[in-house]
Amino acid sequence: MTGSDNADGTSTEAGAISTDSGNAPTDSGGASAASNGAGGTSTGSGDDSTGSGAVLTGSEATGTRPDPAPVIPEGHVGVPIRLADPTALSVVRPGHRVDLLRLSDTDGGANTPIAESVLVLDVTGADDPVLGGLLLALDPERARTALSSPGRGFAVLIKPSA
Repeated sequence: MTGSDNADGTSTEAGAISTDSGNAPTDSGGASAASNGAGGTSTGSGDDSTGSGAVLTGSEATGTRPDPAPVIPEGHVGVPIRLADPTALSVVRPGHRVDLLRLSDTDGGANTPIAESVLVLDVTGADDPVLGGLLLALDPERARTALSSPGRGFAVLIKPSA
């Protein structure tokens, strides 16, 4: 057979062996010609490869899965809340119960209670208070109140664990 040397150091024998985008030699059927240690050939579908030569990052590279999406209880909606004092993000955890207050627009004004004993579904950005917030499970009526009431932000009172 007639062969040619490629720029990447691989050799092509009349189209029988080529290089996929991950630089693993493959036969003309797409299967890898590299040995898998058991005398067979690897198809590139193992856990350490996407088969496309793509670089794996984050949870793909470590084999871990990202945290699952929070489960919103029946009859509730998930409402993202940004706190006026974001330092509370460092002590609130998913599963905690909090009282949600809308802070008054004026100093010394009365704060408005929005909901009591609200389930915290998620906490985002505890290490970056500017971007962080809470995802709370509110019933639809309380959600409308929280989103439509005037004020300069929200505060939470953390309830003791049961």
